[in-house]
This record gives sequence, C-alpha cells and structure tokens, in this order.
Amino acid sequence: MFKLAYVSVATKTLSSVDLQNILESAITNNRESDVTGILLFNGTNFMQVIEGPQKAVEKVFDQICKDDRHRNVVVIYRERTAVREFDEAPMLLQIVPASHGDAPDGMTITKDIALFLPSSLAKHFRTILESFDTRRG
Repeated sequence: MFKLAYVSVATKTLSSVDLQNILESAITNNRESDVTGILLFNGTNFMQVIEGPQKAVEKVFDQICKDDRHRNVVVIYRERTAVREFDEAPMLLQIVPASHGDAPDGMTITKDIALFLPSSLAKHFRTILESFDTRRG
C-alpha cells in the first residue's frame, strides 16, 4: 500500500457543479485503479490524499497533475503504508473553512474535518489534514 498527499491551487473560481465534476471523475478513475482517498477544498486550494497500490497511485497522480483545473501541484507527503485508511469510498470531498473567503455556492463547509478522518490515521498525518488552510493564490 502507498499513500501520497499534495496541495495545489485552483486555476479559476470553482462552482459546486465544477466540484461535483471533479468528484465524479475522481471516483471513476480511482475505482478503476483500486485507489481511495480524500479531497479537501478551501475555495482556492486543494489538498488531496490518494492511497492504494504504488503503481496505481502514481498513475492516478500523473493524471491529476495534467488536469488544467489546478496548478502548482506540490507533493507534501509520500510513504509506504501497511493499511488503507480511506477505504469507505473511492474519493471523499470535503469543503473546509479558510482564513478568508467563502465556499462555492451550494456547498456546505465542513467545520470539523476530524469527524471525517479515520480513527486509525497517524497523528502527524491527521495534523496535516486538520490544519489545511493555505488560502493563497
């Protein structure tokens, strides 16, 4: 099992329809590749965790990097892991609060992301996800 996390910047203001399209694409691609994970969005930035077999994760990540809906993709975490932690769905999407700005119309902000994180998640990785707020362009 392999886990990769990255952050990136949206290339435009995204609507709830745009985010739904991103989620549907991720679910389709991940299901075919045996990859799972979580996508956080704060109105400007993405943070995503993908996990699964290493070759599959790297292939999905290559596709993600080519997506023109975001730019400045920076890997912040990469490791082999014994356990799949986001195994409930091919991809979860959570809109998280930012220091300033609003969620896209029609989207609800998740005030406590910890409620959606697996209890088995390592403390250092949980801290990274819980502190996601990089609202910069």
